[in-house]
Amino acid sequence: MIIPLERRPGSPPVHRQLVDYLRRGIEAGRVPPGARLPAIRDLARSLGVNRETVAGAYRQLGALGLAQSGVGRGTFALAPARPRRADGQQLESRFAPALSRSAGAASSLPALDYAAPAGAVRLERLVPDPALYPLDGYRRALESALRDEGSALLDYGDPRGHQGLRRVLVERLAHVGIEAEPDEVLVTGGSTQALALAARAFCDPGDAVAVESPTYPGLLATLVSLGLRPVPVPLAAEGLDLDALDRVLAGGGVRLVCTMPTFQNPTGISTSLEHRRRFLAIVGRHGVPVLEDEFQRDLRFRGRDVPSLRALDRSGQVTYVSTFSKSLFPGPRVGWLVAAPAVAQAATALKRAMDLASSPLAQAAVACFCRGGGYDRHQRRMARELDARHARASAALQRHLPRGSTVTRPDGGLAVWVTLPDPIDALALLPEAKRLGVVYSPGTLFFPDGRRSSSLRLVVGAAAPEHLERAARALGEAARAALPRLRGRAAPVERAGIHV
Repeated sequence: MIIPLERRPGSPPVHRQLVDYLRRGIEAGRVPPGARLPAIRDLARSLGVNRETVAGAYRQLGALGLAQSGVGRGTFALAPARPRRADGQQLESRFAPALSRSAGAASSLPALDYAAPAGAVRLERLVPDPALYPLDGYRRALESALRDEGSALLDYGDPRGHQGLRRVLVERLAHVGIEAEPDEVLVTGGSTQALALAARAFCDPGDAVAVESPTYPGLLATLVSLGLRPVPVPLAAEGLDLDALDRVLAGGGVRLVCTMPTFQNPTGISTSLEHRRRFLAIVGRHGVPVLEDEFQRDLRFRGRDVPSLRALDRSGQVTYVSTFSKSLFPGPRVGWLVAAPAVAQAATALKRAMDLASSPLAQAAVACFCRGGGYDRHQRRMARELDARHARASAALQRHLPRGSTVTRPDGGLAVWVTLPDPIDALALLPEAKRLGVVYSPGTLFFPDGRRSSSLRLVVGAAAPEHLERAARALGEAARAALPRLRGRAAPVERAGIHV
């Protein structure tokens, strides 16, 4: 049993860390009922603590009803009592609406149907245009990796990730001000797995996690699947509303803050250096760890880079997550997590229990593609393409959307966030928009409470430039046709606003 202990000044007492780790494992089922816990003497020796520390932890687990000891028999895990709410309903019922929504439908909403007529412009999936995938370069990298490493790449591999890729990541992270050692980097099956591993390392079922509102639906689904409770913090024009965050954290009970400060999903907002420093000051004052997701960092096409929260963090409070799924292509499922050694070690143990390891072949090919310069060339091409597509989409949306609409104008990333005049429900509008030739993601999916929304996300990086005009025209036609019915009068055809 690998139990990561943090021994830095200010860390929780070792006894409490040990109890918390074992309690999480038993409650989450990673230590099944009836499993024998390590002998007190053996665990004390492996952890470098005295026997009474381990014995006291086992006694506390017994008091919690999670373990049972017998003289000469050892200590065994017990099945945890199923958590219940004060009103007697099981804890799972608290999350039923969100679970339903994460599967494609909120409890009060119909299941989403993205089926559309042939020729419709598909702007609902947050993936690059497949025409931009560097197929030839990646094929050569794949062949080179197999030639160099052979059958080893067809085995399970190291749970921490391919050593060559971790070294590549350390070098690339250093270029953006993030200092890390290979042992602090864990390669994951995309960024969603990295988010799940970090959440499991920091939180227990039932804990509250602060999230941006709106935010990535996959994050909401991940948190709910782990039995965690998303607590929404609204976004302002400049990013997360820091005064609201301060109030939420001051109320206590929040175990983790999840944020996307760079090209946020779905809005595309990037926060300023001043905003990031103030954010770190707030979470530092409250002592709450941070999970930073910079999944689109490499997709900047305009403006200057701003240091990530992880690069600015001096206290080890920020765990960093990113991926190649948006900047390259999603198929290989290669993401990564950078964390303090104890957190990285815990996440590695969780990953080993989850899927043993991510594909060594995919990781080695990505590493080879990066080392040979293919990834940097691809990013330069992506920057040119995204700049052109965002400009084309911005102009087209301004021409075709009804008066009162707004569109974000991010400096990078694949998508824009469109807000139509308030009477319009973007979810209700979707069937007509599909009929006219455009598919999008309605805003209700991005809010933890599934609220009605006049906003929607358009992934302009997923379609060829010549298709974006047609998509904007279809969306504008659907919106203008809906307004008279909702307002009881004709909808003016005037230019929409563009948010800088």
